[in-house]
Amino acid sequence: MSTAFESARRIADGVFWLGGCLSAFGHGEEVHYHVNAYLVIGQERTALVDTGDPAHRAVVLAQLEEALAGRPLDYLVPTHPEIPHAGNLPALLERYPDAVVVGETRDYHLHFPEHAHRLRPLAAGESIDLGGRELELLPAHIRDLENTTWAWDSGAGVLFVSDGFSFIHDVPGPDDEDEPVHRPGQCRLFSGEMPEPPSVAQAAYGTGRALYWTKFVDVSDAFTAIERILDSHPTSFIGPAHGNVIDDVDGMLRTSLAAHRAVYQGSAVG
Repeated sequence: MSTAFESARRIADGVFWLGGCLSAFGHGEEVHYHVNAYLVIGQERTALVDTGDPAHRAVVLAQLEEALAGRPLDYLVPTHPEIPHAGNLPALLERYPDAVVVGETRDYHLHFPEHAHRLRPLAAGESIDLGGRELELLPAHIRDLENTTWAWDSGAGVLFVSDGFSFIHDVPGPDDEDEPVHRPGQCRLFSGEMPEPPSVAQAAYGTGRALYWTKFVDVSDAFTAIERILDSHPTSFIGPAHGNVIDDVDGMLRTSLAAHRAVYQGSAVG
């Protein structure tokens, strides 16, 4: 089951939060699970980071049309080739025939051979000039696939982190649940608008299941690299693909680091 939102939410000047939530039941109650995409609008060009879930295809297309307000979509920037991140590429490429796919596109021709001529490889450290702002691709220091890429918008200071920085909200999932869920009514809220800020336990729960490798890897070096990114790329918001947009960047960085360390050390958190 899927739920969706009628309109995109404006995060900051020129940045919109698109997509919807998938709905399921856990512990006898309905829970939701974000699948996000983000539109960045420059003075001259536009870019969509991730594509949203195919279950939300019609909604994403409608949100895009509203947010673009008559402008074309120029760039599609899927963070990696999984369905929640790239599943709507065919529909988007059909709707916007001049748009191109940019980023780490090494295997996209295998998934979408009919669109191979619209792939433009772009490595971490390279940027897309949108006019008055740039979208810079960055290495993904928290990822589930090798070719995952993060991105940063220079115009509003938004860091798009794909599967990074997701967390269970105040809803514990069943033992086999691996999604960062939340309750109905908590969709489309910034982390600071939630009833309670995310705890280490909530972040560790989702991290240890959705990113299983974190049980075996000390992430201290990764978080040192993330801190370097934040030092050199002023960031007001973090936009995960799964979870609420984070408006307390420093607080969530501390929480996420503690959660990763707890998962690795196998310690109890509370």
